[in-house]
Amino acid sequence: MRTPLVALPGLVLAAFGLSHPHYLGAETAQWWRDMHVILAVVFPLLGAAQWVLLDDSPKYVRYPARVLSFGFVVFYGALDALAGIGGGAMTLANGGRSPADEPLFKIGNQLGTVGAWCFFAASIAIAVCALLKHRLKAIPGAAFLLVGSFLFLDSHIYWPKGVIACTCIAVGMAAISFVSPRPVR
Repeated sequence: MRTPLVALPGLVLAAFGLSHPHYLGAETAQWWRDMHVILAVVFPLLGAAQWVLLDDSPKYVRYPARVLSFGFVVFYGALDALAGIGGGAMTLANGGRSPADEPLFKIGNQLGTVGAWCFFAASIAIAVCALLKHRLKAIPGAAFLLVGSFLFLDSHIYWPKGVIACTCIAVGMAAISFVSPRPVR
């Protein structure tokens, strides 16, 4: 049951990425805002999937990598709240974008960049641990996870690059989970 659960957040994000507007304007503001309200629940689940995949990692890797996953949830969540929900709400209220909105997007993007790098670093820890523990069986999952996490650094979930990134993340997480039996407690 763990394997489909760790893949689900990436797949849901990829699906939403298919309809994510490429620009925010009066005609896209309603969906932009509403979609990010929904995504405010989904993005943290991506960090939770990393947390789960770190279960069987050595403590000296698991704890710092989980701090990074938490950093992703916090900082990327701030991007989602500011530029996604707040930006969409302001654009909706103003009937379009305004120069007064720019500070909201600037700080949101800066925080999102920190979050994306946290996600990438935690993904590296997951991939390296899986490769060291499961050798050849972990190569496909590690490759998909690392490629997806790298693409995610500057793509958000926008089509096409972001959708590809989220799909690769989902496939990579599922493949790593599949070759890593759940640790016995």
